[in-house]
Formats: sequence, C-alpha cells, structure tokens
Amino acid sequence: MHDEQLDHDNSAAIEHDDNLDPRLTRALETVPLPSIPADFAARVANLLPARRPVSLTPTHYGQNAILMGIFLTLAALLLLALHATGHAMFDLLESLLLAQFVALAVWFTIWRHSLR
Repeated sequence: MHDEQLDHDNSAAIEHDDNLDPRLTRALETVPLPSIPADFAARVANLLPARRPVSLTPTHYGQNAILMGIFLTLAALLLLALHATGHAMFDLLESLLLAQFVALAVWFTIWRHSLR
C-alpha cells in the first residue's frame, strides 16, 4: 500500500506546491480585522446575576479560631506565670506566648474594626 504509485500526474502536484507557499505566507501575514457586535457588552451584562448572592448562613470560623487562640494563649501564659522557675527556656516560651497573644489580640481588633 505504501509502495503503490499514485495515478495522477506529478506536474499537477508540483504546481500545487508552488502555489501553496505564497498562499500560506499571504494568509499568515494578513492581519485579521476584529469585529465586535454592537450589543456585545449588553449581552455579557445580561448574563451576569442582577446582584451578588447573599450568604444565608454567615459563618464566623475565623473569628472563633482567633478567640480560641487568644484564650488558649492567655491560659498558657497564666500557667507559666504560676509555675515560674526562672529557667531561660520558660522565659523564652513565655515571651513567645506573650508576643503571640498580643499579635492575636491586635489582629482580632483590627479585623473586627475593618468589618464595620
């Protein structure tokens, strides 16, 4: 099947190949003219919902997580303060927990204030 000769004349194929290169070049170099229908913006706007859907059940997972972190950090600080031994490791842990407590409290305050 691969070794079979074609029945048509080779000169027609060569002539077709000679015309093909300029036609391809002309087609590739032609700049297309964009055409946007006049009502395109209106049709796209009609596809959008009239207003943003409102969540029926607002969740406060982030707020609850921040409050839980504040209370747990405060409890850990109080436990470390009751059992203060003066050891450097406990002082470092207490300092880190205090920094975390302050960061969570500031974040919670700023976040609540930005929601208004």
